Order: sequence, then C-alpha cells, then structure tokens
Amino acid sequence: MPASTIGKHVRHAYDHYILLFKYAGKPNWTVDFDARQRNTPMEVDRNSAIAQLEQLKEQLEQVRDIPLETPVTLSASIDAHDPTKYPFSSTFGRELWYCVMHAVHHFASIKAICIEHGLDLPDDFGLAPSTILHRASQ
Repeated sequence: MPASTIGKHVRHAYDHYILLFKYAGKPNWTVDFDARQRNTPMEVDRNSAIAQLEQLKEQLEQVRDIPLETPVTLSASIDAHDPTKYPFSSTFGRELWYCVMHAVHHFASIKAICIEHGLDLPDDFGLAPSTILHRASQ
C-alpha cells in the first residue's frame, strides 16, 4: 500500500467517530464526515495516537445512553466536482454502525501493512462481524 501508513488509517477511522460525537445529543445534530483533520500528530506519533484513542474511549462511554434511534442529519458531498453538501436523514445508530464498519475496513488495510512488515495480528482483525459470525457457523 504505497504511501499508506498505520497512523493514517488509525487517524482516519478515529476522525469519523469524533465527527459523529462532536454534537452528540444536541438539537439539529448534524454530522459531516468530510470535515476530517489531516496530517495530525497521531498519524506519526504513537503516544499522541494512544492519548487520542483513550479520549475516544471516554467519549464512547459518554454517548452510551443516547438511543440508537436518535435523529441525526448527515451532511455529505456526493460528487467530487460539486461542493454542495446534501442533507440526509439518519439516526445515531445508523451512523455509529457506519463508523464501526468504516473502521473495520481500515483495520483490514492496517493488517495488510502489518503483513508487509512481517507483523502478526489476530486472524479476525479487519474482518466484519458478519464474516466472523459466518465463519463460526461453518
């Protein structure tokens, strides 16, 4: 994966959660996953990444009691040649699910990078829950 780093994948997945939680529970809760930070210290500094992931863990605890059905508006670009942000009706649960699946996708990329460097990760790292469940049923 040329020019790809574990730190960039971690930061990218982290940003999605942070953006989802930014206005958690506020009236007119809107999420814009395109408003991510880039080239942050956590991409290259392990201690910074660990600290930010610890903060994310705390934020996960804080949103734990928000009902999954809570309305959220997703603001998103749908065309790279059109800067218009379109609103989509969604829920906290749907967008949390998206963050999880998006993170799993990036964990798969992290696993590929680790394999290239001879680093071992658990077999199910980077696999979707549905894949793990399917394999367990076989």
